[in-house]
Amino acid sequence: MPGPTFQGQDGVRLGVQRGSEVVEDVPGDASEVVFDVPLRVERTTAGSPNFLGPYAHGTVSERFLYLCWGVRANGSWIGFRRAKVQLKELPWEVVAAHVASGDPLEATVRMTDPKGEPLCATVKPSHIAWETSP
Repeated sequence: MPGPTFQGQDGVRLGVQRGSEVVEDVPGDASEVVFDVPLRVERTTAGSPNFLGPYAHGTVSERFLYLCWGVRANGSWIGFRRAKVQLKELPWEVVAAHVASGDPLEATVRMTDPKGEPLCATVKPSHIAWETSP
């Protein structure tokens, strides 16, 4: 986590986007953040997973999650960056194994860019590690 200040803004927070709302936001200097992002999943006719629910964004073939950087002012979210966690790289076999076992599929994301600033844009493979075994 990059810290509580960025480009002159204090109280920087990281949250996850559910629909159009940012929820579960935590301070930008938290030592660890865990988001519980429940998703439903179906298999597409092409054989890939289709993630569904209020946390899933994008088209069927381009599903992703948003991790959002911003500040809270009078209870309102003022965002300034988002990181896109792609779900399309997860093969059906991995997803189906987690569904069958009931074990969550977990991702560890490094939330700072090479400059130590809040990570934004599409999360590159070097910044994310998926636990693929249930």
